[in-house]
Amino acid sequence: MFNKPPLEILTVPVRKPKQSLPDRVAEQLRLEILSGLYAPGDKLRPELELAKRFEVNRFTVREAMNKLEQMHLIKRRPGIGTVVLDYNENASIDVLGDLVIGPDGRMNPFVVSHLLEAARVLSVEVSALAAERRNDSDLRKLSAVVTEMRIEKRLSKIAALDYEFHSALAGAAGNIVPRLVLNSVRGLLVKYAPLLETLYIATDSMVECYDHVVDAIKARDSERARSLTRWIWHFRHQRFVDLLEQHGRPQQLAAKLS
Repeated sequence: MFNKPPLEILTVPVRKPKQSLPDRVAEQLRLEILSGLYAPGDKLRPELELAKRFEVNRFTVREAMNKLEQMHLIKRRPGIGTVVLDYNENASIDVLGDLVIGPDGRMNPFVVSHLLEAARVLSVEVSALAAERRNDSDLRKLSAVVTEMRIEKRLSKIAALDYEFHSALAGAAGNIVPRLVLNSVRGLLVKYAPLLETLYIATDSMVECYDHVVDAIKARDSERARSLTRWIWHFRHQRFVDLLEQHGRPQQLAAKLS
């Protein structure tokens, strides 16, 4: 069993790749929208004013607006202007990265908690479907990942193998949607690996549970596979809650990280 992670694990350095001017403008406005600086229904400043603010030309701003509109964060309405949309009702999973960690590197515990809850709901049913639909090749893939995970000691590698296990699980379920969801969050797993490592404290117990999940899938016992997977994700969620309790409630945590 690994030691509990320090408080510093909850602040993650955000490495930003080199960006084009439209990407830079779009990112800044996206962060302002997602942070609540703009409320749903608010209007952005006209393009010429934004161009002056960001010291770019109008065509750069227009391209940035195209990007924000593709993300369903804004809507350009003739005669009215550019209106901010409610991302809760319009945006896709692509904005999660900006919600999990803010531009200052501070974690949003509510969003992470919601992510864990959604992962539990989805993974539980995927496991049950895998038990009903798996073939021998699926079993070999699942067993191989668990075997590799059992001998691995590096948390970063264990997190990567955990992703591979769930990818193989989704493949065994024979449903393309969980695979696409996993593809969408792969970038989060890479970008915020230090944060996610807080979920891999008792790795020996986790691997043992995965062994039982594979056994249930092999036996085509969908109810047992469902129950075991639910427990695994409940345990992870509780670990995260315990970590917050250890360092104070979210309001206190925010004060400590500021």
